[in-house]
Amino acid sequence: MLHQYIKEKTKEFSESEKEERYKYLGKEVIDVGDPGLDSIPEFYGIANAIWRDWNEGKIPTKTAIGRLMLLKLLTNKDKNHKIKNIPEEELEEVRSFIDYVIKVIRAGSVKRGEPEEERSPS
Repeated sequence: MLHQYIKEKTKEFSESEKEERYKYLGKEVIDVGDPGLDSIPEFYGIANAIWRDWNEGKIPTKTAIGRLMLLKLLTNKDKNHKIKNIPEEELEEVRSFIDYVIKVIRAGSVKRGEPEEERSPS
């Protein structure tokens, strides 16, 4: 259901449109609701975009893990006041998904033979 929603809402943007859109953690994702990181689909969208970019070799492992750790930090209501109305259970599911993506990226990095210093965020 989430994948279908993202697919329906995704469209190609011109360069000028890209300049005007909101960006989170260096990634362009659809902005659901109010401006800012304030909904569950946005968290999943960013995590999937980071995972995809890492998988395609657009960003290094260290960058991907660092961005995912920042994204996970933003699932805390103390750090992101825009998510105060989202139930804690849903945020916990997002945190679990982000942990899973980090685990997959680290495992993939080991399989690629990357040195430890290229896998750990600074």
